Amino acid sequence: MYLDDIFSNLPPLETPRLKLRRIHWHDAPDVFAYASDPEVARYTTWEAHRTLDESRDFISYILDLYVNGHVAPWGVVLKTSHKLIGTCGFVAWNLTHAYAEIGYALGRAYWGRGLMTEAARAVVQFGFERLDLNRIEARCEVPNIASARVMEKIGMSYEGTLREQMYTKGRYCDLKLYSILRREWTAGP
Repeated sequence: MYLDDIFSNLPPLETPRLKLRRIHWHDAPDVFAYASDPEVARYTTWEAHRTLDESRDFISYILDLYVNGHVAPWGVVLKTSHKLIGTCGFVAWNLTHAYAEIGYALGRAYWGRGLMTEAARAVVQFGFERLDLNRIEARCEVPNIASARVMEKIGMSYEGTLREQMYTKGRYCDLKLYSILRREWTAGP
């Protein structure tokens, strides 16, 4: 299995309320709607988008990842409105050791509804069942309680805090590390 085969042909995923699909040019206004919110960007590695052009640049970057078969996210689309409300997907990958890391972002209007838990669960399932991963992990800044809850709800276990593990937005930050193993996923709750 090669990364370029997987990510250049990123298949859509479905959950009861969501469709996860490739991001397209026409998603720029929806990307801007969530990515321009400073609260959404607060714990991310990227700054809040200030213009629609910045959202278009982000989409250009993602499309380039797809074309070149690099790790890239799905767009998270609400089935009832067909609106793109965030992203979820793999952000790092190691085929030799069969593990990957997931990351996600969601528009504030959709927080607290279990939507990101639903999306992340679909991505984890895809990783174990279709990509033959053994371990999937995720990280969040220590104060990002909502993100930590998503990780816990999808069955991940807290492994510890990585002290000053990432430099972002002019500061070093501590990250909480969570993971789930294939055997844990298969065993279920």
